[in-house]
Amino acid sequence: MKKAILVICALFSLSACSLFPPPYKATVTQGNLITKEQLSQLKVGMTQSQVIYLLGTPMVRDTFKPNEWHYLYTTKYATPETPKSAATNLTLTFEGDKLAKIQND
Repeated sequence: MKKAILVICALFSLSACSLFPPPYKATVTQGNLITKEQLSQLKVGMTQSQVIYLLGTPMVRDTFKPNEWHYLYTTKYATPETPKSAATNLTLTFEGDKLAKIQND
């Protein structure tokens, strides 16, 4: 009888953990939030300073490819209210000081 009571108490105490709501997880965003308006204003032929004025500094400037800029944006634990970026992986390639190629993956 004592074993049965002990087993029942153990089952209830283990199942009590699932009654609590999941813990709060804060939304974590990293990178450049780029809007559709900013993306529509981006044009081939712009200078590097114009691109920085429009989009901000890039997340990654490749050491081995200095003419290639990467604008990245990621979110973790996103909610419906979390702003979405129009470009999560935007790669800009320059020839000299002018924007030559826009690649939005």
